Amino acid sequence: MSNIRVLDEKTAGKIAAGEVIERPAGVLKELLENAVDAGATCINVDIEGSGKDLIRINDNGCGMSAEDLELSVLRHATSKIRAFDDLENLHTFGFRGEALYSVAAVSRMTLTSCEEGGNGNRIELHAGKVVLKSPAPSIKGTTVEIRNLFYNTPARLKFLKSDSYERACLLKVIEESALANLSVAYRVTVNGREVYNLSAENGPLASAVPARAKAILGEEVSQSLVFKEFEEMGLKLFLTPADKLVSVRDMQYVFVNRRPIDSKTVQQAIYKAYQNVRPKDRHPAFIAYMTLSPADFDVNIHPQKRDIRFVNENKVFGFIMHAAGETVFQNARPVEVGVAAPTVDLPPAAQPAAEKLFVGEPVRPQSSGNTFMSAAAFSPAVSKPDFAPKPGFLMRETEEPVGYVARPVAPAPAEEIPSLDLQSPVREEAPAAADLTAAGEPAWYQGPYHYLGQLQKSYLLFENPLGLVLIDQHAAQERVLFEHYLDAFDKRDVKVQKLLFPIHVDLPPSNAETLLSWAEWLKTAGFEVEPFSARTVLVRSMPHMIRFKEDDMKEFIVSLSQVVGDPSKSTEGLKRKMVAMLACKKAIKAHDQISAAEAEGLLENMKKCKDGMHCPHGRPCVAQLKMKDVDKLFGR
Repeated sequence: MSNIRVLDEKTAGKIAAGEVIERPAGVLKELLENAVDAGATCINVDIEGSGKDLIRINDNGCGMSAEDLELSVLRHATSKIRAFDDLENLHTFGFRGEALYSVAAVSRMTLTSCEEGGNGNRIELHAGKVVLKSPAPSIKGTTVEIRNLFYNTPARLKFLKSDSYERACLLKVIEESALANLSVAYRVTVNGREVYNLSAENGPLASAVPARAKAILGEEVSQSLVFKEFEEMGLKLFLTPADKLVSVRDMQYVFVNRRPIDSKTVQQAIYKAYQNVRPKDRHPAFIAYMTLSPADFDVNIHPQKRDIRFVNENKVFGFIMHAAGETVFQNARPVEVGVAAPTVDLPPAAQPAAEKLFVGEPVRPQSSGNTFMSAAAFSPAVSKPDFAPKPGFLMRETEEPVGYVARPVAPAPAEEIPSLDLQSPVREEAPAAADLTAAGEPAWYQGPYHYLGQLQKSYLLFENPLGLVLIDQHAAQERVLFEHYLDAFDKRDVKVQKLLFPIHVDLPPSNAETLLSWAEWLKTAGFEVEPFSARTVLVRSMPHMIRFKEDDMKEFIVSLSQVVGDPSKSTEGLKRKMVAMLACKKAIKAHDQISAAEAEGLLENMKKCKDGMHCPHGRPCVAQLKMKDVDKLFGR
């Protein structure tokens, strides 16, 4: 008896479906491509559950006759090509004739279609077998209903992620299709709730893409995109400038002949263009459209047609890199800076008293018979510079009020100017580093330290026996807050503050679904997040130790929605990422003025950290400039 057998049609169909259809998003992608290939100008998508219960797509395309309707669900039945050589002149998304066959093999599918001026027809299939044929209303277009996806392949169901994550994947597919096909209108509902209602954008590409991207990428990113068109490779680039980079990679789209693809060649070429201006943790948002001859690339190397191979990868890389650089830097513009007077939120009753206390009376020049006023009336009084340290009374939103006692600084006597002994240039040897570390202190702490001041209001300067110490004030406090927050989360000692009024945060629908897939875990961390609409989530509580203002909370939730990712990943990784974001947003920033007491307190807190030398992102917090290196600068 032979050991090799020909698989039956049912088994072969399920295997083919596994190659093409990994999850509900794969079904949706195939059906959207079929609708666009049929010439649809309007596509309606209805999703129930996570796509396993129902995916329905209705389009106003060319429709099918009764004969074509029956042929469309057979394997390798397609209207796109007739022979293998046709692949070199392919201008459609589909060509294998496997999509409907593969989807029908793992679902209960109903197809309804009608050509213009023809009769409507319906066909129903269960697990790939036709169970019903019937007439249907004569409405031009096609409707495909997929119910009970993977009902006959329980192993496939087992490997699907949470409903929220699967919905996010579905919405991502729709967003890619909407950006690729600007002239098509999309209306999308999820569980009866409208998520997208995108009208067709038939104007010039330079205005149509930002208009469509506004609903998908958000207003800020879409408005920052710069555009340039190139004749070679039909390249049209939309890129964020160097000062508008984003924190995640999921705002990057590449389309070749309107087909969304994953191309490391194109992505790395664009990154190469930003190499001298891109911080390590920031990424360009971009939309790249390429129009190539079908003979210049191979789309048939991946079952889902996500990856393609260019005939000349090096040429594509070089051209994209130079084009991206030209687009970004020829459109460079000054950074927009908004300067506003500092404000303090006070009750209305306290406002008049505060104004009298803190706002000085304007200087009014006395009336004079002179036609020209004295220039001195408009010039600030000139006094000798005073470099003595002043007590700092800076209070931040996140801190409890602290009473500082101002200590008067005694001026040095005029005669006590240290003299230089030019006959004795030899410097006393600095003590060894090992001798400077007291018991119980970290190895990096070479005390005692004497605070000197701030450099550019960004770096704290200390003197120690080894020389000059520079501390990045933002990175240092970021590390202190990170370990404090992380310790509280680990001990499950997070006190929750309920918000009197929930905070509404607007997000792209796919990001909202991804964030909500973590809702239960976020609740244990003190953040109670729930859906309000397809594009909005409500934040009902936050950890008491955070105390964000509304705008800060919105910014944090938007950033968090972009990085949480797949719920199957370790919650430990998300916890550290979330705590690092919290610490980063709460820490003092560069150009913040701080007092000597705050600087010295920050140094003391750094001593208590497990790693006081690095911020949570791995960047150094402390730098030591030794006296021998200072001496070298002066040739000593």
